[in-house]
Amino acid sequence: MSNEKNIRVLRGESKFAGSPNGEVQLQPYLDSTNRQLNEGDRNLVLNLKDQFDFERSYSTIYRLYGKIDVLYNNIISGTTQDTDFMGSMYFIPDYLGCPQTLGVPPSNCSGLPPAATFTFIPPKRYGIGTSHAGWEPLLAHQDNWVQYISYIHDADTQQNMEYYTDYTTSSGMQFVAGDGIPFTINKTTTDGKEVMQIITPVKHGVQPGEYIEFQSGATTFGSNSPNLVSNIPISVTFPSPAGPQSIFKVDYLGNGLENSEHYVINITTLGLDAASIPTKPVGTLKRILNPDNMLETKSEYYCQTHKLITNPSDFTFDKTAFERGIYNKRGRVFPSKRTPNHQVKTVINQEYDSFLWNSNININSDDYYDHLNRPLTDFYLTILTTNRNLIWDWDVGGNSSPAGYGWGWNFKKNGVVDPFVDNGTNPINLTQSANLGVTPLPLSGSTFRGAFAEYNPFELKERIISQIGHSLKFNVNTMYKVGGAPGNDFVDSIFKYNPHHKIPIRKLSNYISYNDSLFTSPQYAVYSLSEETFRWREILPVEVYEDGVNGVSYPYLNDAHYPYYNLEFKIEAVGPALLPLTSATLTILTEYTDGCQ
Repeated sequence: MSNEKNIRVLRGESKFAGSPNGEVQLQPYLDSTNRQLNEGDRNLVLNLKDQFDFERSYSTIYRLYGKIDVLYNNIISGTTQDTDFMGSMYFIPDYLGCPQTLGVPPSNCSGLPPAATFTFIPPKRYGIGTSHAGWEPLLAHQDNWVQYISYIHDADTQQNMEYYTDYTTSSGMQFVAGDGIPFTINKTTTDGKEVMQIITPVKHGVQPGEYIEFQSGATTFGSNSPNLVSNIPISVTFPSPAGPQSIFKVDYLGNGLENSEHYVINITTLGLDAASIPTKPVGTLKRILNPDNMLETKSEYYCQTHKLITNPSDFTFDKTAFERGIYNKRGRVFPSKRTPNHQVKTVINQEYDSFLWNSNININSDDYYDHLNRPLTDFYLTILTTNRNLIWDWDVGGNSSPAGYGWGWNFKKNGVVDPFVDNGTNPINLTQSANLGVTPLPLSGSTFRGAFAEYNPFELKERIISQIGHSLKFNVNTMYKVGGAPGNDFVDSIFKYNPHHKIPIRKLSNYISYNDSLFTSPQYAVYSLSEETFRWREILPVEVYEDGVNGVSYPYLNDAHYPYYNLEFKIEAVGPALLPLTSATLTILTEYTDGCQ
C-alpha cells in the first residue's frame, strides 16, 4: 500500500460527542511503473533476413561502380611534326625514325604515338599546338575519354547501313536496319542436290526447320555493283506452287568449316533454277518461326539507341594505387643523340593501367523504361573518346565527331581495313571541334547509336547481332603516313573500340508466363492473337537464380543497390599498315621506379 503514512483512522467517539464506533473499510491505492505483458497482444518477432529481403525487393535505387582495365596494342606507326609527340613517341626504326642533324632540331619523326594517347588519365595533353592549353590535372580523366551511364531508350529501324562486296571499286549494297541481315548467295551441289547457300557476315541466329524471308528494300551501288536478290524462281515446289519465292525453309547449317553453322544457311530446293540466281547476288533476310503466323513469328531488326542519364561531373575516376595490368609495361631508353631535345628519355610504348570508377548519383530505375516498354534490366557504362587533344580526325561537316562507327562487317574484310568506317552516314554527335577543350562534352539526355539487334515477338527475346564499334583515325596533321605529307596522306590503319558495356541489374526468365487477364498481367505483357492470351517473361528478383545460372547478385545497403562492373576496355588496331615489333626494337621494363620508391 502506498501513502500509508498519510492515512489516519479515527474512532467515532473521537470525532464528536455521541458518535458511535463502527467498522472502517480502506480501499488501497496501488501505484506501479510496471505492467504485466499479455502474450500475443503486444510482442512481435522480427526476422532480420526477411525484412532485408523485403526492403531490397522494393528498392529501385542504384549506385554503380567498378574497375576498367585498358587493353590496347600500340602498333600503328606514322610520322609527326608535332613537338609534343616527338618528345614521347617510340621511334621506328629506333635509330632512323628521328633523323638528327648536328645543331638542327628534327622537323619530323616516325614511330608509334605516346602510350598516354590511350590512357584514361593522361599525364599531359598531346596534339596539334596544344602547349598544354586548357589542360587541367583534376579533369584529366575527361581529356582522352569520358564516361556515362546510359540505357537503351529506343530502337531505330531506319538506321542507314552499307555492305561492301568490292572494296576496290567501292561497290556494295545500301539498306536500313529494319531490312534485316545482309547476305550473299553461293550456288552449290551436295549429294547431287542443288543447294542455295546463304552466307551472312554476322551470326544469323537461324535454326534448321525455321524459315527465312528475302526482303526487297535494299539498293546496290558502285561501278562493280552486285545484283539484289528479293526472290528466286522455283519450277517445282512442295507444297507451294511454282514461281518466284521469297520464303524458304532452312534445311541445315554450315559448310564443314569450324563455326560455319553460325554464318551459312543451306536450302535444298527441288526445282531450283540455278541459272536464275544472278552473279554477285546480295540481299537482306529476316528470320521466321512459322510462316502461317507471320505477324507474331517474324523477327524485327533495328539498331538500339542509347540515352545518357548522367553527366561527366557525376563520376569519380581514379587510377588504382597498387595494381598493374596483366601485361608488363613496355618501353625503351633512347640515348640523347636520338631524341629531339638531345636528352636521354625513357619512352613507354604500352602501359596497361587500371582505373576505378564510381557514379556519384542515385539512379532510380523506376524513372526509365527500355525500348520494349519493360522495366530496366540493364544499365550501360558508355565510354566515348573526347579528342580534346585533336589526335584523332574529326568530322568538319557539323557534328564534329572524332569517331566513325560501324558494325561487325564494316571494320574488317579479308584482313583489309574498311575505308568506309562511317558506314556512309554522318558520324556520331559527339561535340568536339578545333576549340581546344572549349566545346562542352555531351550531357544527360544525349542519344547515341548502339548494337544491331533482332527481336522476335513470339519468343519475346532480343538477340545482339553485332555490337557497334567506334573507329579512331589519326588526324592527318598530327600523324600522317610514313613517307607521306602532312595534311594529305592519312595513316592507313585505324583503332576501334566498343562504346557501350552492359551492366545487368536484373534478369528476364528463361520461360514465358501466360495470363488471360490484362489487369493481372504486367504492363509490358504482349497479347497473342494466335494463343488468345497475354504473354511475358518475368523479371527475376535479385539473388534468385533460375536454372542455377540465370540471375544477378550484388550488395544492398542504405536503401540502394551497388552493382559492380569490371570492364576490360579493348582498343583494337585494325588495318594493313601494322608494323610488327620484334625483341630487337622493343624492351620490357622490368624495373621501373615510381614516386613511392
